[in-house]
Amino acid sequence: MKTFLTVKLVLVPFALFWALLAMHHVDWAIGAGLALSLAGNAWRAWRRELFMLEVGGLVLFLGLGGLLLVAPEFAAASALWLSFAGLSAISVASLLARRPWTADYARAAYPDNAATPQFFVINAAITALWAVLFAAIAACRFIGAPSEVITAIVTVGALISIFGPKLAIRVVLQRLAASGETYRWPAPSFAGDTEADCDVAVIGAGIGGLTAAALLADAGLKVKVFDQHVVAGGYCHTYLRKAHHLNRPVLYRFDAGPHDFSGVQPGGPFNTLMRRLGVADRIAWERVTQSFHTAAGAIDVPPDWRDYVRVLGERFPDSAAGIKSLFEETKAIFDDMFSTAASRGGVPGPPATIDELLAFPRAHPHAYKWMNRPFAELVAAHVSDPAVVEVIDGLAGYIGDGSEPPSCARMVPIFGYYFHGGYYPRGGSGVVADALVEAITARGGEIRLKTAVKQIIVENGSAAGVVLATGETVRARAVVSNADFKRTLLELVPAAALPRGVRDDLAAAAPANSCFSVHLGVDFIPDLGPSTHLHAPMQLGIAMMSKCDSTAAPPGHSILSLIALVPHDEARSWFPSAGGGNDWKEWRRSADYLRRKDEFGDRMIAAAETAIPGLSQHIVYRTDASPVTYARYDWASFGSIYGMSTAGQLKGSKTPLRHLVIAGGGNIGAGVEAVVISGANAAEALVPGLLASAQPVASEPAAATRPELTPA
Repeated sequence: MKTFLTVKLVLVPFALFWALLAMHHVDWAIGAGLALSLAGNAWRAWRRELFMLEVGGLVLFLGLGGLLLVAPEFAAASALWLSFAGLSAISVASLLARRPWTADYARAAYPDNAATPQFFVINAAITALWAVLFAAIAACRFIGAPSEVITAIVTVGALISIFGPKLAIRVVLQRLAASGETYRWPAPSFAGDTEADCDVAVIGAGIGGLTAAALLADAGLKVKVFDQHVVAGGYCHTYLRKAHHLNRPVLYRFDAGPHDFSGVQPGGPFNTLMRRLGVADRIAWERVTQSFHTAAGAIDVPPDWRDYVRVLGERFPDSAAGIKSLFEETKAIFDDMFSTAASRGGVPGPPATIDELLAFPRAHPHAYKWMNRPFAELVAAHVSDPAVVEVIDGLAGYIGDGSEPPSCARMVPIFGYYFHGGYYPRGGSGVVADALVEAITARGGEIRLKTAVKQIIVENGSAAGVVLATGETVRARAVVSNADFKRTLLELVPAAALPRGVRDDLAAAAPANSCFSVHLGVDFIPDLGPSTHLHAPMQLGIAMMSKCDSTAAPPGHSILSLIALVPHDEARSWFPSAGGGNDWKEWRRSADYLRRKDEFGDRMIAAAETAIPGLSQHIVYRTDASPVTYARYDWASFGSIYGMSTAGQLKGSKTPLRHLVIAGGGNIGAGVEAVVISGANAAEALVPGLLASAQPVASEPAAATRPELTPA
């Protein structure tokens, strides 16, 4: 309404022009319109503003004035319909210039939304409508149509201008909210089906699947979890290896995957989940510190991010101010992105209502501005020194191999490792899976290991249970898949249950990168922090978790995990051209494979020796894991450790098959915190409101900071 009234005031020169024309004073009408238009544009110029309608009005009055001088009789007879034709032309011209004139006035009413594509589309539509209405009025004036027709046209335009924008904005926002999910179907009912063996069958006992299962069990549903491996946790598990040193047996404990956990801080998604389930006290956390070894030298990251900013400023004085402003803006974006977590049981997500969507730009301007833009663009707005950028991007390997430049939405959460810290669980990553298993079984859920799923049952277009590799059928009202996303839809779901186009698109989509890791037990304690990121002579992560938990290695010994990301195209080359199932036993024993595996591992050890001199002389135990190894144990497509590539990820949790949702890296990306969020969202998709129903719990410090859990 305010915008419409503003436009009416702007049309005062035309109103006076039309009034004087009605009194048959053509020269006065044109002169008055021109004078008021000149005054209005002079005022806009003084304010350094350019409004298309007002500039166009000035041009129109100048044209009418010239016409009056050249052809006074034609001007007198045609000025009225020409004025409306001119307004229609102004509207069209503003559209061609991609500056719909209604946007100039709507911007004041909706300043927070003015930069969005939706704002442009809505105003372009309204401006186009007025172009048509003005042209219709011009035609009516030209042919002498009754005044009632013209009044009706103006009334329709006024009503649409008053109520249309707000209605259009809500429609657009509703579509925007819906765009967060590729597929939309109503949640299943969990009442009345006595034939089902359980309410929800969960395929895969990785952290995403365990999170979904625990939350659904906590909501009172009967849950069964099936996993082909001998232990729960997916990549999040530990294993023991024996060796001999100086004729004495030694025992090392390695982590299969994660060693640096985010979201553990009070209020963080992981922390909130574990406390909701009553198992937070089962885990004692130790802070993991980061170090970067770059061409600019070694940089140790202090526990407080503000101290890290100071350290970087001292190392790169010419970029100190930019580094400070970059971290401050990144922190603001981070806080905005996680602002909805409090109302969703600690799990961040999109605004829940249209009103919240409308308010989001004003309440959270940093996330609104940057979230969907490239992270490189954010960095470039503050710093340009390549050496600084290299350090700023130091943790990018936590989400990918760099083949897909990350958006702020993907990269900013990684800065949580600076803002809130990364942690390692005493006892190894497997204790996290054990805690979730305990939460599930305590609520009546069932975990079945060494139990592969062969097929998802489909009935009436919905997932209705699973068929196990043994032939056993387990009926359920819904299915959560924490298995590999591609294999879930292409192998477990019957082909006839999915549209051909969906299957073709998914078959063509690339998984995320794999990796190659070398796990070492060594007979000394290197002068190195728990997590080191080596940039040269090759990109390499070095995790020494015995620095956080000395029980991982014998006294005086250490465990080291060397990790190199392997892009998908390279990962494919590690596999035989055909066959192999999930084991590739014959290929794994071939001379070509073993030679390549040894050579790759040797190169990684040689690279690590630039940070740990003499490393190769202290190795007591060594085991290497190639992409084939990761595929063999996790049944992931080409050994992907980060789920799907960004381009191939599913939006939301719901798959094209009703009552089948996914939990894990197939829709949200890499990292334990990320798959916890994915698992929570999967549970929410099946039981809407589940996350918001969490009872608030008082904040407590991370376990490693509590005196009773601090080692003497």
